[in-house]
Amino acid sequence: MIEQKPAQKMTTLYIMVDNELYINLCIAVFKLKAPIEILGALSGRDVGILKQAVSRLHPDVVLLSVRDLKKVTIEEIEQIREEYPNLGLVLLIEVCNSQDNEQLRRLAMTKSKGGTAFFLKRRLVKIERLCTIVSAVSQGQLIIDTSLAPYLFAGKPGYSFLKKFSLMELELISLLANGYTNAAIAATLCIDVNVVEQQLNNIYSKLNLDNETADEYSRVNVAKLYLEATGNLHRKVEMSFHNPVNYI
Repeated sequence: MIEQKPAQKMTTLYIMVDNELYINLCIAVFKLKAPIEILGALSGRDVGILKQAVSRLHPDVVLLSVRDLKKVTIEEIEQIREEYPNLGLVLLIEVCNSQDNEQLRRLAMTKSKGGTAFFLKRRLVKIERLCTIVSAVSQGQLIIDTSLAPYLFAGKPGYSFLKKFSLMELELISLLANGYTNAAIAATLCIDVNVVEQQLNNIYSKLNLDNETADEYSRVNVAKLYLEATGNLHRKVEMSFHNPVNYI
C-alpha cells in the first residue's frame, strides 16, 4: 500500500501592487508553482481600499507594494493588522532612506500572530521566490531582506560604529559581513565592481585599516565590527535575514 503524502495547506492571498504586469506574473506563477489561491488583485496604492478587501475576503496573507514608508501608510497598515491579527503581510518597498529607519523598526516590532516579510522591490526579481516567502509568512515567520538590515540598525543610540557610515556604505558592509565577494556585492546593489572597491576603500579609511597590504584582514575586521555592533538587536528580535543574491 502506497502511503499518500498529506496535501499542502492552501494559502489565500490578496495582492495590491502598482504594476499590472507584476500582478499578472504573480498570478501565473502562483497557479503553477505554489499552493496559493489568489483571492483578488488590485493595481494601486490605496491602503484604505486594501482594508475593505481584507474585511470582505479574509486572506491569509496580503502582498502590498508601497513607494516609501510614509507615516500615514504605516498607521494604516498597523490599523489593519490590529483588526486582523492573524493576517500575514509581505511588504515590497520601492524606496528606503534614512528618514524611514524608525518606521521600518516600528513595523518589524509590531506584535501580530500573522507573519511579516519586508523586501526592497528591486531586489526581489524572481517571482518564484515570492511563493516561498508568502508560504513562510502564512506560518507566522518574520523575514527581512539583508539589504534592509542597515536601515533597521542605522540611527540606533549606542551604535557608534554604524554612525561612521552612510546608508550606502552600511548596506555594502552588511553584504560583506554575510560573505559576499566584491562581484556579488556589485550584482546585488546593481553597481559597477569598481564602485564597490571605491566604497570599500572609503570604509577602510574611516576605520584606519590598510586595504592595500591586508585586504582580507581588513574585510574580516569590518565584518566583525559590524556583527558586534548589530549583535544585540539580533538577540532581541527573532528574524530571518534573506540574502537577495539568492533571488537573482
